[in-house]
Amino acid sequence: MTRLRIAGLSTLLADGAATILAWSRMPARVPVHWNIRGEVDRIGSRLELLLLGPLLLLFLWGVFEVLGVIDPRIAAPRDPEKTEAERSGALQTAFALLLCLIFALHVILLLHGMGILDEPRRIIALWLAAFLLLFGNFMGRLRPSWFVGIRTPWTLSSDDVWRRTHRLAARLMVGGGGLLLLLALVLPPQAALVAGIVLVLACTLAPAVVSFFWWRATRSL
Repeated sequence: MTRLRIAGLSTLLADGAATILAWSRMPARVPVHWNIRGEVDRIGSRLELLLLGPLLLLFLWGVFEVLGVIDPRIAAPRDPEKTEAERSGALQTAFALLLCLIFALHVILLLHGMGILDEPRRIIALWLAAFLLLFGNFMGRLRPSWFVGIRTPWTLSSDDVWRRTHRLAARLMVGGGGLLLLLALVLPPQAALVAGIVLVLACTLAPAVVSFFWWRATRSL
């Protein structure tokens, strides 16, 4: 069984168990949406919040399985001497990590819905820091793909630009994740959440912009 399927099955079972445990401890109406200031702006049924995690995990797991088949650049045997698992190892690990992070986020929302966690904003900022740190360790190893990664016209047209862009993204994400981890611990909850959103956007958008200039440099050679 591949690591993606292990992670998919494990997180789905764990989230299902968490959902069952939370059912009787959660009020009938719970917060289901928050604005940028962390204020509740929509109240919904507890069923909506409880099923969010399992359904999202199942959907993403299915999408990841399909991508491994329909994306020509993922399925292509670049190195015939390696097994399929070896060729797609970094990508499968990244997918597995995302499923684990989604599970963790749903647990945070369940704890908030049950009234155990009163201030989720700092926890969300720490979750974003974990996202940056974990994915920063795999971005530089992602193979060119039509569906996964920093997909700009310039990265998709040049494997060299793809590699340089994702290596830059990896460094920015690890650095940004470390910075956010510190800020999430020392800043007020609202400022920590805003810092998290800004750093995630900066670490993902900056490499996409830089990829254009690297691509243009290759055209002038």
